[in-house]
Amino acid sequence: MAKLNGADYLLLLLYLNNKEPILGAIRLEKMMFLFNMEIAPILKEKGLESDKLPEFIAYNYGPFSKDVYEQVELFKGIKFIQVTDLKATEEMVEVDDLEEMSYEDVSFVNEMTSKGYKLKTDGTYYKYSLLKTGESFVVENILPSVSDEQKILLETFKKKITSIYPKQLLKYVYSKYPVYTTKSLIKDEVLDDE
Repeated sequence: MAKLNGADYLLLLLYLNNKEPILGAIRLEKMMFLFNMEIAPILKEKGLESDKLPEFIAYNYGPFSKDVYEQVELFKGIKFIQVTDLKATEEMVEVDDLEEMSYEDVSFVNEMTSKGYKLKTDGTYYKYSLLKTGESFVVENILPSVSDEQKILLETFKKKITSIYPKQLLKYVYSKYPVYTTKSLIKDEVLDDE
């Protein structure tokens, strides 16, 4: 039985779906959290073992893993991934489709601001992309361990994560895994219409 670790899965998810970047630190964290909670067990049933998955704790925006940030820093340092600051407001404003639409639903941000919640003010919104060296590593060292069926599952998972707004993603995570929301600064705003 093949065995991949959390860092392998991070690279693999960045590789899948034509290397579509992951936009936003919250999206990246929640993707890896949901991978641990929902996808790794299914992969195990399909013959792909997981080892050394990132550990998550309750933090400011829900589940957080120091391991994921350390992996990102390592992969940045060895030129496997590129992290680009898109100079946009952090996390709650969606920039998934910069070309085709200017984000229209800033009402959530305005609503949060009117309630006294302050968005991160350093103007960072990160895009996580796989570089050629990272792509080569995935092709040579990770993909051979992944069956077509497992790859389809992972591609579908990534597509879901990248196609929904951050608030939808957070709402799903907060509703399904409330134990990870105990320290959240935005819990009320995320769950306000339940």
